[in-house]
Amino acid sequence: MNTFKNVYDLLLGFLIITMENIFYKIEKDLEEGRKKKACDRLRNAINQYPDDLSLRKKLGRIYYEAGFLDEAGKFWILSEPQDKEMENAVEIYKSSLSYSGNAILKDIVFRGNKNILNEYALNVLKDLEIDSLKKTNHIPEYKQKYKQGLAEPKSKQSFLSKVGICLLIGMVIVLPVLGLVKLFELFISLFR
Repeated sequence: MNTFKNVYDLLLGFLIITMENIFYKIEKDLEEGRKKKACDRLRNAINQYPDDLSLRKKLGRIYYEAGFLDEAGKFWILSEPQDKEMENAVEIYKSSLSYSGNAILKDIVFRGNKNILNEYALNVLKDLEIDSLKKTNHIPEYKQKYKQGLAEPKSKQSFLSKVGICLLIGMVIVLPVLGLVKLFELFISLFR
């Protein structure tokens, strides 16, 4: 059990260093006027760490400062509004999608763990899901992303299945080669 804790601490430390490196690069890009590069980095970070709503909040701020209010609202929708700017941007975003819970859920694509969201974000997602179900009879769902090293995917292959696949591939490669060797020997014996 102690070994597991050491490995977990090591992975957690690596994750923190990685996040600090990402934030440093984003800040550097913003300082040098490369907003598109910073936005791309933040989008990748959101895909890699979907549970971290602070990434969405930061990306929303960049879009807001660039004048893209609807895009800012898209990334702020799960964050509790801290000012009128955020409320206004979220309202513009919702109206741009005709207040459709289904369209909003498809657009924001939340792949994180809903169970660890704060109460505000959880209520927003529930309201969107209720609206989607009422209007379309469907709730868009997305598979959760697994953080490498922190969680194992549900369908982990066993050692024996991996060995079986390797043997099958080996047989597919070896059998034709052996057939060609035997065919070559047959031709040699015919012409002697």
